Amino acid sequence: MTKDPESPYTKPIEEMRRLVRERFENSAELQQLRARIVTERKQAQRTILEKIADRTQIEVASLLDRDQGRREARRRQVAATFSRLEARVGERAKADASRFQRIRASYLKSFGGIAPLVPGTTQLKFRDPLVWAGDASPGKCTYLGSGITSGWIGPQSEASADIAPSTDSPGMWLYPRLYIDSKDCDDMNVGTTLQDVTYRMAAPATSFGVSSVRVDLISNGIASCHIGDGGWTWSPSYLYQHSLVTLDAYIAQLLDGEWHMWPLLSDTLFAGHGDYVQQIRLLLSNQTYSVNLAIRGADVGGGDLLCFVEVGCSVQAEGTDGRVSIDFSAGDSRGIFVGGVALLGASL
Repeated sequence: MTKDPESPYTKPIEEMRRLVRERFENSAELQQLRARIVTERKQAQRTILEKIADRTQIEVASLLDRDQGRREARRRQVAATFSRLEARVGERAKADASRFQRIRASYLKSFGGIAPLVPGTTQLKFRDPLVWAGDASPGKCTYLGSGITSGWIGPQSEASADIAPSTDSPGMWLYPRLYIDSKDCDDMNVGTTLQDVTYRMAAPATSFGVSSVRVDLISNGIASCHIGDGGWTWSPSYLYQHSLVTLDAYIAQLLDGEWHMWPLLSDTLFAGHGDYVQQIRLLLSNQTYSVNLAIRGADVGGGDLLCFVEVGCSVQAEGTDGRVSIDFSAGDSRGIFVGGVALLGASL
């Protein structure tokens, strides 16, 4: 959605976005330092191999040609295996999507879009999106080829972060997708999608004490990973979390002409390590997160409220010929539905 640069909400939304995305951003200087260290290490390995080849008169080129043939055969085998497994999981995800839609329709019919509450509690519900945005950054190769021959094949890296309003009820559909095949790249950085939705609400008539928060979120997608080869001197770790889906939320209120901001929640919804092909199923509509804050009412000077929600996905391919993906793209009934945020508590 296009943002109005003159909107009074632009600056607080940008500040909440900056606060949430700090953990995803690395300084350019640190990235350059890492790239330089990786390059120096790989160049040292290459020099050692060249000296060994010169002194032993080994036909390195023919050995590498045979190894390249084996790698290409292995690539084809990996591609065929993952294609078969992803198709199988995709069919299961497609069937679940229909079931999720029936559950959601029944929920809307029974409660009119408002979840039943614990007796004695009330809620403030953010449900009408004000603005939304999505950014996608494909993973990039920081070092290509550590051997002693040419002809290296560069990586395939894709990223998209589509967003669309829901057509049957207030809410947004997020369709993030990330895919990396490192091929001959020895070192890949992280690919990310960052999608956010901001809701606005007028201040309640009287102050409100918040004890917990609930996010109306349902998702259905697929994730897969194949750990690649480490090379001559190292092996990738199967314990490293290379894939993540995260949820963050901030709240802001206009008080005495100034925006005050508080974090509501920060949670990891999915974490992947090792080799796998699996479905990502998330149903948060009945889950609550504990929080303790007070919303100032209009009777004591409380102003408008903003709620900023961000869903982040990140993947990193490990080793050469590594493959990794997170796919919530719009095909085959996949996606992440964000219907709103409810602050649960009681009037003060």
